Amino acid sequence: MIFINTLQSLAAEFYIFTVVIILLLYSIINNKYIIIKNISILAVYSIIISIIILSMNPYIYLITLNNAFILDNFSLVIKLIVLIGSVSCIIMSLDYLKDQKIYSYEYVLLLLLSIIALLLLLGSFNLISIYLAIELQSLSFYVLASMKKDSEYSTEASFKYFILGVFSSGFLLLGFSILYGFTGIINIEQLYKLSICLNYLGDNYIIAISLGLLLIIVSLLFKLGAVPFHMWLPDVYEGSPLSVTAFFAIVPKIVILTVIFRIFIYSFYEIVENINNVFVYCSIASMILASIAALYQVKIIRLLVYSAIGHIGYILIGVSVGSIESIQASIMYILIYIIMSINIYSTIISIKAKNKSIEIKYLKELTNLSKYNPLLAISLTFMLFSMAGIPPLAGFFSKLYLFASAMNESMYNLTIIGILTSVIGTVYYIYIIRLIYFEKSNSWIFLTQMNKSLSILISITLIIITLLFLYASSILIYTHKLSLFLAL
Repeated sequence: MIFINTLQSLAAEFYIFTVVIILLLYSIINNKYIIIKNISILAVYSIIISIIILSMNPYIYLITLNNAFILDNFSLVIKLIVLIGSVSCIIMSLDYLKDQKIYSYEYVLLLLLSIIALLLLLGSFNLISIYLAIELQSLSFYVLASMKKDSEYSTEASFKYFILGVFSSGFLLLGFSILYGFTGIINIEQLYKLSICLNYLGDNYIIAISLGLLLIIVSLLFKLGAVPFHMWLPDVYEGSPLSVTAFFAIVPKIVILTVIFRIFIYSFYEIVENINNVFVYCSIASMILASIAALYQVKIIRLLVYSAIGHIGYILIGVSVGSIESIQASIMYILIYIIMSINIYSTIISIKAKNKSIEIKYLKELTNLSKYNPLLAISLTFMLFSMAGIPPLAGFFSKLYLFASAMNESMYNLTIIGILTSVIGTVYYIYIIRLIYFEKSNSWIFLTQMNKSLSILISITLIIITLLFLYASSILIYTHKLSLFLAL
């Protein structure tokens, strides 16, 4: 019975792992360039089946494998979001890999392995399983970043990501070791029970555990790309293949945010106030640096990188506040950010000159997009307005609830800085819109026809972002339930 419960609770992970083995055998037997698209399509179908398996999960709350993994409503919903985001990224890569002459079947297999790691990380309920899942995810990411084998920038990105990622893993492992060394506990729930009575154990224990938590914060903020641990982000995102960059930007952040919530909001809420200023300062630094640095960018990906750093700063406002309302606002914010990112990266991948079929790199290449493809220009404009926080688009409501949650807890400094940096961020978003509609160009560029899958992705995300305000109350209720599932 225990084995059946374990098998059912991790059915999606077991299924995707089985698919990886089957696709690996298929790739070795049919070692041809044309199979990369076949494998990608099979991976899409496999993830859709995994979504169905998760949706049919019979458990509301289950802790399994000797308290190493948990399956609750919160982790279940986030797993579904991760799988949907992963499907979107694989769909983006179908024609992109062909255009960039990336014929390595390992690409899809590494994506699936990283998805397994992310799902396991979402269900991890002790320190060892968290560390192993993060390492499996990181190893897959290091190789994915170097998939452009003929590009020195891709190799540099992978190497830089690997070197800095090793330091990050070292901080995480050292933090976990300190927690285990002073408490003898690795289970998240037992750490929560310990934190309630930690004040009775003496100052030495509080100092040691605070040090361990500080090292864990450094590692997890590195994974998120928050300032001052963002130094790897611009080079890695720019050097990696664009479809890999899209995956990095869309999928892992919500998983790392979930780990932060589990450790710092669930387990150590009683003493996290001692080190909460780290989140506050990183949030402020991320918002300020991103809004200023993005003004000087001429490349699309680097601008999106600093935009992402700024959005991480806004999300960290919710972590800093630590209330149910702020957790709810952070979850809602990152969900809307994922939808906007899917749209923007799909748009960038779809814009290719007909005679060259190469990806665009510079903002100037968006000049007169409204004349080449008016519908695509309208979609991109709506997304940029949403990222800037213009009402009544979804991005406005995500920022509004986040700032309101900070105001409710009297954290006026975060709110004021968040509003000011949002205003500054509007400048570079409007600059892109000016290029699309009002900049003059002496040359005409004929674009290749967008494939149907990308157009469907762009259409669905555009509808959600523009019409979400009609269902804002339902989404608020649902995200509130999610925050309660996590905190209670």
